[in-house]
Amino acid sequence: MRKILHRLATVALSSGTMAIATPGAASGETLADAIVDAYRNNPVLQAQRAELRALDETVIEAMSPYRLGAQLDGNINYNERRQRGLSTSGFTIFEQRSIGTAVTVNQLLSSGGRVAAQVSAAEADVLSGRERLRDVENSTMFEVINAYVSVRRDQQLVAIQARAVDNYDRQVKQNRSRAKEGDLASTDVAQAEAQLLLISAALAQARANLEQSRSRFAAAVGRNPGMLDPEPDLPNVPTTSGEAQRVAAAESPVLWQAKLAEKASGYRIAAARAERRPTITAQGSFGYVNPQGFETRDLGTNMGGGVSFSLPLLTRGVVGSRVRAAIARQQSAEFQIEDARRTLAAGILNAWNQTVTAQEQLRVGTAATTVAEAALGGVKRGFAEGFRSNFEVIDSEQRLLSAQILTVNARYGLYLGQATMLAFIGRLQADTLVTGSIAYRPETNLVVQRRGQFGPFVPVVRLLDRLPPYEGKGRPAPVIPQASSPQIVTPSPAGPSGPPDGPLADSLPLSTETVEPIATNTNQPGRK
Repeated sequence: MRKILHRLATVALSSGTMAIATPGAASGETLADAIVDAYRNNPVLQAQRAELRALDETVIEAMSPYRLGAQLDGNINYNERRQRGLSTSGFTIFEQRSIGTAVTVNQLLSSGGRVAAQVSAAEADVLSGRERLRDVENSTMFEVINAYVSVRRDQQLVAIQARAVDNYDRQVKQNRSRAKEGDLASTDVAQAEAQLLLISAALAQARANLEQSRSRFAAAVGRNPGMLDPEPDLPNVPTTSGEAQRVAAAESPVLWQAKLAEKASGYRIAAARAERRPTITAQGSFGYVNPQGFETRDLGTNMGGGVSFSLPLLTRGVVGSRVRAAIARQQSAEFQIEDARRTLAAGILNAWNQTVTAQEQLRVGTAATTVAEAALGGVKRGFAEGFRSNFEVIDSEQRLLSAQILTVNARYGLYLGQATMLAFIGRLQADTLVTGSIAYRPETNLVVQRRGQFGPFVPVVRLLDRLPPYEGKGRPAPVIPQASSPQIVTPSPAGPSGPPDGPLADSLPLSTETVEPIATNTNQPGRK
């Protein structure tokens, strides 16, 4: 869901502090109230935080070979063997009993850089996951803002349409009264009635739109909206399109998510290449064993240790295949960075144009409302005195209604365009929009989990297992040759020419084959 918002995030373009009024500062419910509630309770945001905590564990798992491993083994064995002797006619029973226990420890000394690469890749994945969380938070805050201003817009549109219905209702009653006196024809009454019905239908749709916006608010915030105060100005809105593009290139979570994913894929190339290098491991054990019976008093000490060395010679092509696959994935990640950059630039451009257009529409709508109100007042006075026709009154009412609707929609479009632009840039986050400390710190979980791990030799082993330089580099992707003189293929003379023509399609090409019903008799041959 939310594919349109899936790449959104927000930005502060100046050194000033981004802040919306703190909750409770106004008489009704504020936008800050809605942001705080959504930040704490939105299920999409909470789910992404849990996903990041799960991703943190991949770092713990990747570093596990560096940590000291120990295990306790115990055994009790009994073996009985019957053997017929050469000098006897019966069987001789041979019994063997043993008991023992031992503690075995093992420590990796070097993996040829494979574990180091896997740890670096996991850490890059976590950083990319944090950017993904920031992206989801921006999308969530955008949805909250959108739902908030949508509710307020639809409330204003319902009020405007309701006033228009009242005005047309009075116009219809007045026309009917004057028609009875012979001042107006039945056509004038019909015109007013028709317009009343149309505006009544528009009012019904406006009320339905309001309920839809209220449901979106409830889904994003977690409760139904109450009395909503006017939305405050959004802070740090960029003043130029170029400024927005520059900051987005430096701070967009979508772009950074793609860059860090490419970095992780580079480390996975190094991990695949390191499979050709030797692995060195130290092992040791200490225990007690009685190989002759179950008596614990006869248990003797048993200890041992050593260093093992493993170097692959023939891998049947598996390592080379893994390296090539890792390189191809890095090439894909590089193209995804460019795709994210282009999508981000296009989104900012569209948001900027939406803002500029809405601002111009707001100026026009405000001016049009003022002159339409003045014109309607004059037409109504002229109609009462018999100088203006009923059609002119209806037309003036409709012109005022259109100007008011244009103004409300333009104000909504301007605010939403600014929010969209901030979201694409990368800083539409709760702790930068609302004053007060409400931030969720995603890095805390990994710090706590790392602190709880036991590994006395980890610093030394990490020094021994460092990656050689430039091991994370892949190779350029194959380049497709450029066409010498590209042209669209000429249509076949027998084929259609020009745009599609003909009636609308009204049926699907369903299969005409008869499908046999599934038999329900379990006694039929072939069924068990």
